[in-house]
Amino acid sequence: MAAAQRGAEALARGGVIVAPTETVYGLMCRWDDGGARERIVRMKCRAPEKHLQMLADSVARAQGAGMILDDRLQRLANAFWPGPLTVVGRALPGGTIGLRIPQHPLVLQIVQCLGQPLAATSANLSGQPAARDATAAVADLAEPPDLVLDGGPVAAEGGQGSTVVDISEPGAVRVLRAGPITAAAIYRVLGE
Repeated sequence: MAAAQRGAEALARGGVIVAPTETVYGLMCRWDDGGARERIVRMKCRAPEKHLQMLADSVARAQGAGMILDDRLQRLANAFWPGPLTVVGRALPGGTIGLRIPQHPLVLQIVQCLGQPLAATSANLSGQPAARDATAAVADLAEPPDLVLDGGPVAAEGGQGSTVVDISEPGAVRVLRAGPITAAAIYRVLGE
């Protein structure tokens, strides 16, 4: 819990941290911190129009930050969270959010200590392979993070990121990125 507290304190001060998830190492900041989100984009040399995902410890916490809960999101949450699935759904006051409830206990503890969701993306230069350990996570970034929480190598084979599915359009389901959870499993849960 000490590592989670250090992470939450750095985030509360407006910092950007590197921490492991069950899939890859990630760059993270407070969801509501626009300046830190812009810094993550610079650190990765990432296109600014690409959204960061939301990491939360519960659907209820994500709802409190603008995620709209519908039946399909609830079914996917019940089947796959916590775990390596990012669901793009509708958000208030408009637009979409890519939400994931990770399985890694450190990230969940950070969110709980902080009391709000995180904005996150993989810790690597845009277009480069995702990092599976803390050293690789910071090796090529354009600027250093405020804190690196080294949780050892992640277990994901080949540094595979989460499966990403878009359910933001009524009646439509699109798998945007293949990952550990198969499209067939997603369609089965949604009855499609």
